[in-house]
Amino acid sequence: MRQINYDLVSAMRPEYIQYKGDCTEIIYESRETYTAEKNVNSVIKTMAHYYCTDLKANRKNYGDKLTIKNLIPIIFSDKHILVAYKARKPDCKRDGAYGYIDYYKYSHIEKGEINYIVLTNGIKLELHQKPKQFEDRIIAARLLSKEKR
Repeated sequence: MRQINYDLVSAMRPEYIQYKGDCTEIIYESRETYTAEKNVNSVIKTMAHYYCTDLKANRKNYGDKLTIKNLIPIIFSDKHILVAYKARKPDCKRDGAYGYIDYYKYSHIEKGEINYIVLTNGIKLELHQKPKQFEDRIIAARLLSKEKR
């Protein structure tokens, strides 16, 4: 199994692979992709371990500051803030539908019949929610990025 290079991650999205189950497609700054054979939440927990970050404390502290309870931006360092987005429609109950993008790699939303998140390296990720909801999460990440740690 190849090692994930967490410092270069631009985005993560859930993917179902037949005979393997829930997997995570990891997109790097160089546009290279890697499929990890574990779900997005497991990759996030491993990434938190890599950055020595407590996810529960992150959720409590920053959730209180932003007065939100769900889908709080995850701060790993001053250079990595992950923002959740709805990457697909859930196939069944407890199916992971949310992926994450790095706030600093986000460029803009391309609106149309199908909405896309455009990253700074030109990669487009399909957005399965209202653009306004995602923009609110980007604003929350921007507020947290300006805060001292």
